[in-house]
Amino acid sequence: MLLVSTSSIADSRPLLSLVIDDLGYSLKQGKAAIDLPGDHTYAVLPEASYSQKLAKLATDQGKEIILHMPMQSLQSKAAAEPGALHEGMDENQLLTNVRSMLNRFPDIAGINNHMGSHLTEHDFFMRPVMDSIRFFNPQLYFLDSRTTARSVAFTQARAAGLKSTSRDVFLDYNPESIESIELQVQIWLAKAREMGSAIAIGHPHQNTLTVMQRILPQFSDEYDFVPLSRIVAERDVSNDPAVPSTRLVLKQQP
Repeated sequence: MLLVSTSSIADSRPLLSLVIDDLGYSLKQGKAAIDLPGDHTYAVLPEASYSQKLAKLATDQGKEIILHMPMQSLQSKAAAEPGALHEGMDENQLLTNVRSMLNRFPDIAGINNHMGSHLTEHDFFMRPVMDSIRFFNPQLYFLDSRTTARSVAFTQARAAGLKSTSRDVFLDYNPESIESIELQVQIWLAKAREMGSAIAIGHPHQNTLTVMQRILPQFSDEYDFVPLSRIVAERDVSNDPAVPSTRLVLKQQP
């Protein structure tokens, strides 16, 4: 009789990574997100009212945090976050703003873009941003939130020598509809079964939290919930190696 250990079965489970964006606007919703069962990743806005407090709370609980870096959107009416990267900046200004945001959160494992549907479409903006991140700390990774199908953030991050990947699913395109969120969850699970891993981005909306609180315990036996860094590392090994960077090294500004 062939015996299969439970540990080998568990190790073969598809990997799921849940990234909760926009942490910092609401202390109550942020705490509820951090308290979700499982090993999830939390994207903290650099200058929102409760960002520092929630980042410390997540870190104290052993949760992974990343910087939710604001970038210019295609929507002209979209609210501009303080310090957001925009097309009017030259390379030195981009470097200064990136470094300022990164300095606020010394415990982050990586970065993903907040908005950015305009800036992430252009390699001449993404190139200095990724070089700035690598200059600051080459161990950081970059998650392309893919707020536009034409995003070049992933390819520019890899070209800069950063570990990088892209999100697979947005859970709450329609945060007012629990049915819509539940459908996106099913797509997330299906992608994980198909590809071996899947990354979902959600937000600390009440409906999103309600769905997550209900479904996360249901799937903990069938799927392995892991921090984003785990999937980034595994995809970095399995993907083609990043294009060696031949860029000039950015000089640190005083």
